[in-house]
Amino acid sequence: DQGDVRILLLNGESVGAMRRVPGSDDHRSNVSAGGSVQKHALTKTEKALCKQIGPKLVNDGLYFVGIDVIGGKLVEVNVMSPGGVTYINKVYKPKIKVEEKVIDFIESKVQDKLQAFDRRVKLRKTVEDA
Repeated sequence: DQGDVRILLLNGESVGAMRRVPGSDDHRSNVSAGGSVQKHALTKTEKALCKQIGPKLVNDGLYFVGIDVIGGKLVEVNVMSPGGVTYINKVYKPKIKVEEKVIDFIESKVQDKLQAFDRRVKLRKTVEDA
């Protein structure tokens, strides 16, 4: 009856959260089912949960996920479509711009890959010229 909390994790760390509260006509808290969105500050338990699972998700190659939490318990990890960016931005407007954090992270990952590629090319050239 108090809904759930969607927490967006980027590279294992929270970049935004919201509480989804069910509407009067449906028990589900999904916005598409009539639920509403509210600001939510992570509790101590939720922070500990993020700290515990964040490194594991990153280690598994899951850099951007949405986790759903009810009563401090993890109930779902959304890896294919971690929705909530627009709702989190809306309730925290103008402070949080989740999409900027995501794009900045992706750009840094691409830059890292390009630099690693350049190092391999230079090493190959050095070995070939030796």
